[in-house]
Amino acid sequence: MTDDDAPVAAGDRVADAAPPAGDRLAAVACEGADALALFALDTGDRIGEVPVGSHPVHATAAAGRTLVATMGERAVTAVAPDGEVTRIDTGVLGPSHFAAADDLLFVSCSAGDALAAIDPVESTLVDRVAVGGEPHEVAVAPGGDYLYAGSRRDGVVDVVDAAARERIASVDVGAAARVQGVALSPDGDRGYAIDQRGNRIVGFDPASATDVGNGSDREPASDAVFGSAGVGGDPYDLVATDDRVLVPGREDGTLHEFGPDLETVAVHEGFSRPVDAFRIDGDWWVLDAADARVRSLGGDAVETSAPGLVATRVGDRLLVSHYDDDQVSLVDVETGPVWTAESPAHPFGSVVV
Repeated sequence: MTDDDAPVAAGDRVADAAPPAGDRLAAVACEGADALALFALDTGDRIGEVPVGSHPVHATAAAGRTLVATMGERAVTAVAPDGEVTRIDTGVLGPSHFAAADDLLFVSCSAGDALAAIDPVESTLVDRVAVGGEPHEVAVAPGGDYLYAGSRRDGVVDVVDAAARERIASVDVGAAARVQGVALSPDGDRGYAIDQRGNRIVGFDPASATDVGNGSDREPASDAVFGSAGVGGDPYDLVATDDRVLVPGREDGTLHEFGPDLETVAVHEGFSRPVDAFRIDGDWWVLDAADARVRSLGGDAVETSAPGLVATRVGDRLLVSHYDDDQVSLVDVETGPVWTAESPAHPFGSVVV
């Protein structure tokens, strides 16, 4: 959404005071309340909440509205600036993560083994693409031509042609792998997948994966894999930049830092349950789901009201969802929390609108 059409209302449960037009809002999917909560980004004032359906987990902005992935539904919920709610049918259960490509929104549907392709302007389902079982995160090639979807059940990364809306190849990540996070380097030359079950990261060549052409009728290929490396226990996600790949190990409190070809740079220890990392002003800041602070790899730390499970970067600040404590905060890594607000139950993914 642009500043001019930022939401000023929130459906049936709008707060009496709405922010002036032009102010940005933090829209937070609250999984335990089946609602999208809205906060004034500058002050943390709670504007209201919109009922969006069962188990909302992630949100994104498109076509002037906020779209919410509701894992307990066979639909995605679109919330207009005036609070009007539209259900966009996916036909299969478990919408989870969004990815934008070819003027469409693709959402992984973990219980339907598919990516649902949605037209955000028309609020309609355009197509469904069959992929490996329990798809989770989806990475998009820099040009938007291809999507790379990880399968938690089949241990593959599926390559999807965005325009044709079909699976054209699959990369074999390894026997019994559970593919959780998937990411590409900014230039698209390297791809990475997290094998949560095997506690490792696997690197693959996106160009080779696309050229494999094994589609949905042939066995997944391993030719595109260029290497792998062990990481900390219970890895879930990863961050890939032009020169670094970072993988938090939630079980043993480590963060593995690799170069682009998965050569080990460092293993950072002393965290409790690291879940994500953000590069801000040249330093890496780590979000910890069991420690009420955000800590940098350089040794600095800022205290927060509670541990944070999910965060969205907002310039040089982090919009943090404190899932277990029903709070949301905006954190400046130099000075600490700008504000902390009570939220509906279990705040999770967020977007600024």
